[in-house]
Amino acid sequence: PEGVIRDPDIHFDGTKVLFSMRNSIRDDYHLYEINVDGSELKQLTFAPRVSDIHPVYLPDGANVFISTRDPKYNPCQRPLMANLFRMNGDGSNIRQIGFNTQFEGRASLMPDGRILYTRWEYVDKHYAPAYGLWTANPDGTNHRLYYGGYGWQPSAIVDARIIPGTEQFISIFTAVHELEWGAMVIGDPS
Repeated sequence: PEGVIRDPDIHFDGTKVLFSMRNSIRDDYHLYEINVDGSELKQLTFAPRVSDIHPVYLPDGANVFISTRDPKYNPCQRPLMANLFRMNGDGSNIRQIGFNTQFEGRASLMPDGRILYTRWEYVDKHYAPAYGLWTANPDGTNHRLYYGGYGWQPSAIVDARIIPGTEQFISIFTAVHELEWGAMVIGDPS
């Protein structure tokens, strides 16, 4: 009753949900999985003083998520920043697959199996348009810019999802420090 649940991702077969939860204000976020009928709740991650959030099912049975396990401090934010991690479906074999110095997160799965994610980047650019969309293979190889890396606006692109059957994506265009709201936009990387 004191907990907070966030970031649900429904399994491909529609029978399970992967999500992050903290049991109380004194707890950290950990990853859980539950059947859609409410049975078989399983905690998958357990690290103390670590937040594991934004989980995504992968077709090979693994999951990708972001975590503060390798803490980063951003020059203009107080909370710990996170990077991409991967684990087996049962929570074992956790390993880091993204190593950005700022932030990586809000991932989704692309139709071709790559991971689409938001990356906070200051390299070779002005600080204001800091969040672009990047892609990576599910094993952590081939990180590359997808959209929005060098434009002045918007300053942040978050929660992107590919529109099935197209090259377009839908996402929120927002401000760097206002990630929870903004304009819903259909974008095209071409």
